[in-house]
Amino acid sequence: MKCKFIQLIFLPLLLSGCFPYMYHDRGKVLLKNIDIDQTLKIAEIELESDHFNNILTLWAIRDQLINSEQATIISELYFKHIDRIKSDFGIWHIAWAISNFYRLGDDSVKKILQNAYDDAKKRPEKLKSVKKIADEHINGSKIYMGDVHSLGRFYAKKHIVIPGNKKYVQSFDDYMKKK
Repeated sequence: MKCKFIQLIFLPLLLSGCFPYMYHDRGKVLLKNIDIDQTLKIAEIELESDHFNNILTLWAIRDQLINSEQATIISELYFKHIDRIKSDFGIWHIAWAISNFYRLGDDSVKKILQNAYDDAKKRPEKLKSVKKIADEHINGSKIYMGDVHSLGRFYAKKHIVIPGNKKYVQSFDDYMKKK
């Protein structure tokens, strides 16, 4: 059932080539006043869940500025969960997130994420249904950024903490109340 649901929603987007919120310019995707630390707490809770989109909180913040402490948490979350993710969709998106965190990071972030990035770069070769697009997003010469489509944008707004921006979650506690 989950696979059919994913195919019904995402296959038309993949085939249409219509991704209104996809960018290659980081300036278009940086979120003002984002609280990465609180958002990483949400990511941890989501990764512990069993729903098919549990990896998307990390994916939703993959283009933001992170520091070395946050990179450490992201690397730990990646290695704790990557081998239990069964869907091509999930593996693609979490590996894509690691790739962007690494490629957009400063030297301290790259040093911490190096092992996760090396692992993420190999993940597309094990995928069946999205191998080509996953390889392009993870290993391609362009860095694909943004919410990509309306569903991604909707998810981001429900899982990213930006105090003061009413379109997003206001705090970790706000997320927990709405969960």
